[in-house]
Amino acid sequence: MAKILGLDLGTNSIGWAIRDTEIDGNQILDKGVRIFSEGVKSEKGIESSRAAERTAYRSARKIKYRRKLRKYETLKVLSENGMCPLSIQEVEDWKKSGFKNYPMNPEFLKWLRTSEDENVNPYFFRDKASRQKVSLYELGRAFYHIAQRHGFLSNRLDQSAEGILEEHCPKIEAIVEDLNSYNEILENLREYFFETGILDDNEKSGYVKDLDEGDKKLVSLYKSIQAIIKKNDTDFEKGKAEITERLNKKDVLGKVKGKIKDISQAMTDGGFKTLGQYFFSLYNKGKIRNQYTSREEHYLEEFIIICKVQGIDSINENEKLSEKKFDGLAKDLYKAIFFQRPLKSQKGLIGKCSFETSKSRCAISHPDFEEYRMWTYLNTIKIGTQSEKSLRFLTQEEKLKLVPKFYRKNDFNFEVLAKELVEKGASFGFYKSSKKNDYFYWFNYKPTDSVSACQVSASLKNVIGEDWKTKTFNYKTLNAKKEAVSKSVDYKDLWHLLSVATSDVYLYEYAKDKLGFDDKSAKAFSKIKLKKDFASLSLAAISKILPYIKEGLLYSHAVFMANIENIVDENIWKDKK
Repeated sequence: MAKILGLDLGTNSIGWAIRDTEIDGNQILDKGVRIFSEGVKSEKGIESSRAAERTAYRSARKIKYRRKLRKYETLKVLSENGMCPLSIQEVEDWKKSGFKNYPMNPEFLKWLRTSEDENVNPYFFRDKASRQKVSLYELGRAFYHIAQRHGFLSNRLDQSAEGILEEHCPKIEAIVEDLNSYNEILENLREYFFETGILDDNEKSGYVKDLDEGDKKLVSLYKSIQAIIKKNDTDFEKGKAEITERLNKKDVLGKVKGKIKDISQAMTDGGFKTLGQYFFSLYNKGKIRNQYTSREEHYLEEFIIICKVQGIDSINENEKLSEKKFDGLAKDLYKAIFFQRPLKSQKGLIGKCSFETSKSRCAISHPDFEEYRMWTYLNTIKIGTQSEKSLRFLTQEEKLKLVPKFYRKNDFNFEVLAKELVEKGASFGFYKSSKKNDYFYWFNYKPTDSVSACQVSASLKNVIGEDWKTKTFNYKTLNAKKEAVSKSVDYKDLWHLLSVATSDVYLYEYAKDKLGFDDKSAKAFSKIKLKKDFASLSLAAISKILPYIKEGLLYSHAVFMANIENIVDENIWKDKK
């Protein structure tokens, strides 16, 4: 007797039935359902992951712990320099208790206390310290309050930009900044917006049809810049200033940066030199909470002004990197107040290679992966004419002709490649097209199909030159022991630097000082952004497969050949005969 078990799997139930195929008529012997609790949390009809709630609490605990670490580092420096009524031992004891036993020294509690009647509060000390000399305890109270707040710090590795204009406007501003005529601005912007994919490939003055909402915003921005240039055609400096103002309008910023800009503007309008002065003026009005502030634009600038007023020197105004700007006591205070524990490495979360399971997957932004992806795609393209009965793969010469088209900063449509392959004036389309014309080309891809560009490779090629894959940079630097050593880097090292660096300023300084780039190239290098995603293969596997892919082998054949060296006997493999 043959019996079949049938299961119906749901999100919170399993239905089952047993069927006997040898019975005539109704073959169902038994049936039922098991209901269990859902794997999601539901409140007011809104579902959410149960893990999300645990993650939120864990994130809150980590944020609180990091704040305690910053307070500890700040109190340690303040106590060492007589700016806080605590001894070093009391500060250390607080840390040893796991930050559970907060110092209860009466003098310290008095130092922290505020008085509404006397209008004495942390903002009072910050305002006073930025205007005149104060006592060490008052200065320490101002610094401690800054450490408690900290402010928002923009990170170049953060990919969660709130809008497409927020992403592009700083890049456009960097382009316009160094140009000296309207013709140069128009030419460079036309090229830039062409690379974003909003301008037509044939006529760079025409716009691509069927743009999404983000690209439509870019079109509007491009048109507004053209209008500004047309309006100020006889006054270049005025037009350039107006373009800069347009790029920094509030509507192009995200929520956080928009609020930060509002505060900066209010400080300028009110004549306040520091954030502490501005907030002290608002304190009695109760309008300080829920404000977005910038770490560098607001808190770091206030810290520098307070140090100058209090005679804490050793600040190099010409140094752009905050980490190198300070020395002596100013450096100790900066490192403590703006202390930030390095994030834990996430390398362990990256999946393993499909072929080499001991190696992690390669980032899709790596130039070698971009080349691998490009050649894999080229090997799948087929072409044919109306008179031919079947499509054929591209020749090596045709593939090499298409390679330059991949080096751009945005993805593009297959139509761009097709135009390079067909004869001038010829038509082309999808293979299933019913068009009857000997002068018509068929492809196995639609003209509107999206093609991934080699974006990072194009950016490196732009700043380094045509020899970007073979060029090496040699420079002198100091190792961990402060000893002078020589270092040599290539495109792989530069990619790794871009993937881990958190500051555009650091990358700009590195490009100028170490790589010898000019100002324009250094800025372009510092603005290169990498996508945070990973391929299915490791870099080692890609390196083995890529040579065969470039020879024209299909992916499956290239994978087979990539590891054949380890299958064939070594003597046979190395025998060139």
